Amino acid sequence: MAELQQLQEFEIPTGREALRGNHSALLRVADYCEDNYAQATDKRKALEETMAFTTQALASVAYQVGNLAGNTVRMLDLQAVALRQVEARVSTLGQMVNMHMEKVARREIGTLATVQRLHPSQKVIAPKSLPPLTPYFRKPLNFGCLDDIGHGIKVETGPLLFLHHLPPSLSLPHPCSCPHFLKPTPSLKTSTTGLHPVPK
Repeated sequence: MAELQQLQEFEIPTGREALRGNHSALLRVADYCEDNYAQATDKRKALEETMAFTTQALASVAYQVGNLAGNTVRMLDLQAVALRQVEARVSTLGQMVNMHMEKVARREIGTLATVQRLHPSQKVIAPKSLPPLTPYFRKPLNFGCLDDIGHGIKVETGPLLFLHHLPPSLSLPHPCSCPHFLKPTPSLKTSTTGLHPVPK
């Protein structure tokens, strides 16, 4: 960093000032060479002197330009190195942040994976005496409990009374073609004693 600061604050500004000074010096040398060639009696000697001044001036300018260019390239190299160092520091900080975040995530996962102990709660206590159970009774099936539901024809008594309530548009099949149509069905025998307890 000290070398970079020296190049930026001293050497490069000095080289630029030297080039500006050479510019004015070259203008004076050019005026002198022109006047000397115009006033000289020996043109050959004046031309050789002008050529010597020109060669010396060009060499001085080339040296100063090369020196300034070298210092500029050196400054750029040092800045690139400093930039790479800053980039490496930023990358290191990023890795440290990622490691810290991973540690925090692992810690959270560990807290979730620990065994959670349940708080003690009140136990279920059995009652001292159970209520008495009612005995089961077998009830007979009532096949006529749904006769009043719907829009069908209700049969009051006997299997043949519904024939008198049919409209004249409806016709029944002949008894010969359907011999079992009017055959009375055996009625279910219901018990007159009511409910029967289930034998144990």
